[in-house]
Amino acid sequence: MAAEPGFFLNGEVPLDALPAVETVDWLPLHPRFARRLQVGAAIRSVACVAAAGGFHLLVSARNPGVISGPLPWLPPLLWTALGVFCVCSVLWPLVAVPRRGYVVREKDLLYKSGVLWRSVKAFPFSRVQHTKLHSTPLDRRFGLASLSVFPAGGGLGNRVHGLGRENAERLRVYISERIESAASPAADSDERSEATGNAGR
Repeated sequence: MAAEPGFFLNGEVPLDALPAVETVDWLPLHPRFARRLQVGAAIRSVACVAAAGGFHLLVSARNPGVISGPLPWLPPLLWTALGVFCVCSVLWPLVAVPRRGYVVREKDLLYKSGVLWRSVKAFPFSRVQHTKLHSTPLDRRFGLASLSVFPAGGGLGNRVHGLGRENAERLRVYISERIESAASPAADSDERSEATGNAGR
């Protein structure tokens, strides 16, 4: 039935008419990325244990028995919880990193992450304003870098972790070229429109 002028229609779309999900071959992150995360977690764990030990000694020196007296089970429980947390934080990258990956396509970049709560992010090159490489001293020790993709119009951007430095730089150059190629037709169109307007005056 033809719609009357000014009449809004919002018909249903059958599920069979939706495009099929595209299967992609996910690329793994750098092989040393899990080890880099483990080293970082180990450094943080040592710092946490040192801080907790220092606090415990300070409290015990000033007020002996203030904790172990009324609550003798509390210090062992806290130390056990801290130990379990440190061990899990060091081992977690072995579980999380293999479930991350990325795909470089002609018009966008896909990045998946998550173990319990999984997510897949798409970065269309037509919506990207600029990119930036990040590399901490620990990243450089393992030959790694992260690539941040900033959307047009501002924003914090999204970061792809665990890339090799060479691949990260190649990916940054590729996205920059895609951004420039997408901006060139728009610029040419604006120039032609301006020239047409000037000719009609």
